[in-house]
Amino acid sequence: MKSPRLGRIVIVVLAMALLAALTHTDVLAKKKKKKDAGVKQDPYAEYVWPPPPDEARIKLVDVISGRADVEASSGFTKALLGASPQSAYDQLKKPFAVAIDPQGRILVTDSGNAALIRFDRQEGRMDVFGTTGSVRLKLPLGLDVTADGSIYVTDAKAARVLVYDSDGKLITMYGKPGELTNPTDSAVSPDGKRLFVTDSKAHKIVIYDLESGDKVGSIGEPGDGKGQFGFPTSVAFDTEGNLYVVDQINARVQVFDADGEYLDQFGALGVGYANFVRPKDIAVDEVGFIYVTDNAFNNLQLFDADFSLLTFIGEGGEGPGRFRGASGVAVHGEDFAVVDQLGRRVQLFRFVVPKSQ
Repeated sequence: MKSPRLGRIVIVVLAMALLAALTHTDVLAKKKKKKDAGVKQDPYAEYVWPPPPDEARIKLVDVISGRADVEASSGFTKALLGASPQSAYDQLKKPFAVAIDPQGRILVTDSGNAALIRFDRQEGRMDVFGTTGSVRLKLPLGLDVTADGSIYVTDAKAARVLVYDSDGKLITMYGKPGELTNPTDSAVSPDGKRLFVTDSKAHKIVIYDLESGDKVGSIGEPGDGKGQFGFPTSVAFDTEGNLYVVDQINARVQVFDADGEYLDQFGALGVGYANFVRPKDIAVDEVGFIYVTDNAFNNLQLFDADFSLLTFIGEGGEGPGRFRGASGVAVHGEDFAVVDQLGRRVQLFRFVVPKSQ
């Protein structure tokens, strides 16, 4: 007959073993939780285009609204920076255009703050240009960055294009008094010899010699025919030297050769695929893809070199991947950025499948 004492000993031993097992499991769970917490989760993993079940080719990778989005090291410090800005420039007020420099830094013209803002996501810092000195930005709109890092900012109120070096130092300006009425964008030709400026209210493109600074010609006149414009808003070059012009009121994009001769056009006023209502900005990448934002559709339309629509990204709204006033667009390798003007932010996207495929 088993003694009561022996039974109690067995029960105690089993209880201790069970407690040890539970403790070990709890320790492992805590270690796993701590390890998982150390791995930064992707808050935009679900924002892909085209959406499932199709294979994703483009995804949202980041959203930048101000200093806190690049300088904060944690969610806590990001909240503190956002709640207690260090200066008036720490939060984008009315971003208009965007560019990506050779180092991958994001530059934004902020017409609301009359400033050029640069976000360096790798170094975790934000810089502000054009707000000090004898020559300051007044209404910065268009933006172009060349291969050597020079920054061309089109100032509509000052009626000129200001050029800064990669450190934000003013180098030179284009546009003598009376030459430009309402410049909204500019682009340097691939040969580095000329600057093409959209003079929106004059319904033409004004051409400058980069070396002398002199006005050497123009393209266009008011109208809706070939080579005519209705408030052109932006320009971009492809790798072949062809010039693409967003002809806003005519809801189209016109293409010219390096000498300003009309070549082709695409787009028309409408609500269907590949149509436009209020096209805003344009970029062309190294494989010939054409990126066009539409301020009314609140999206980005992506075309191939033959002007066939490949896909579109975005719609009206406040969440990630949506826009309230899609404005500027810029491309750099597999990355591209789109300005969400009334959303006061820049959204960054990436091709997760190489464009060549």
